[in-house]
Amino acid sequence: AESGSDLECFARAAADGGARIVAALGGDGTASIVANGILGSGAALAALPAGTGDDFAKAIGAGKLGIAIELLANPKIVDLDVIEVTTGADKRSFVNIAGAGFDSEVNETANGMTVDLGATGTYIAALLKTLSRYSPAAFTIQMDDERMELDAMLVEVGSGRWTGGGMKVLPNAVMNDGLLDVCIVEALSKPAFLRAFPRVFLGSHTTHPKVRMRTGTRVQVEADRRVLVYADGELVGSLPAIFEVRPAALPVVVGPDSKGVR
Repeated sequence: AESGSDLECFARAAADGGARIVAALGGDGTASIVANGILGSGAALAALPAGTGDDFAKAIGAGKLGIAIELLANPKIVDLDVIEVTTGADKRSFVNIAGAGFDSEVNETANGMTVDLGATGTYIAALLKTLSRYSPAAFTIQMDDERMELDAMLVEVGSGRWTGGGMKVLPNAVMNDGLLDVCIVEALSKPAFLRAFPRVFLGSHTTHPKVRMRTGTRVQVEADRRVLVYADGELVGSLPAIFEVRPAALPVVVGPDSKGVR
């Protein structure tokens, strides 16, 4: 495929042609595009990891390409949630995690880097470059019945646990519980942010006094300036955005070591 729209069309054509499983060879973005192509068709998604981060494949127990291929011989299929994000007139579904704020700016920086440092190395290099010029935004967040107005570094919304090639940003997320998980990092000084950042690799950032964790079914996020929104590593628009969970909407081939799948 020469573009994401091509790939989505190919996936939809395969599902419409009777394919029981449509495999996505690539990273989180590829899996997300294929998922959008087959949603509602009854076909199952298989993630074959060959991308930069492969966080979605890791979460469903298909983090190694060899293992992911073996799963196709006797596939276990589980209906997982997807999250629908609306930005302006655009609507898109994603399968893992979306970010707005500092994280989306890091994604933007990383996508422009020409040196391959691996998933984690690229993210950290992009993080340091972004942090030097980033300032918190004033967010308004409506999470079901709870309204929050605060200065924050970032807002993460998803059903998966990992992003950025191994950062456990939503450590308690379950991919088929009918809920979306949210992580909000309030405004921090640059030194304080750097000191706290390593905790995200273990998922222990959740106890930091400037971190808020929530679960719900719908969240609306606005900001006082233009803030990009990235979902599964791909740019989907800018705030304001509405995120809504679609329970058990996507059949997925999962492995025995899947994390966060009941």
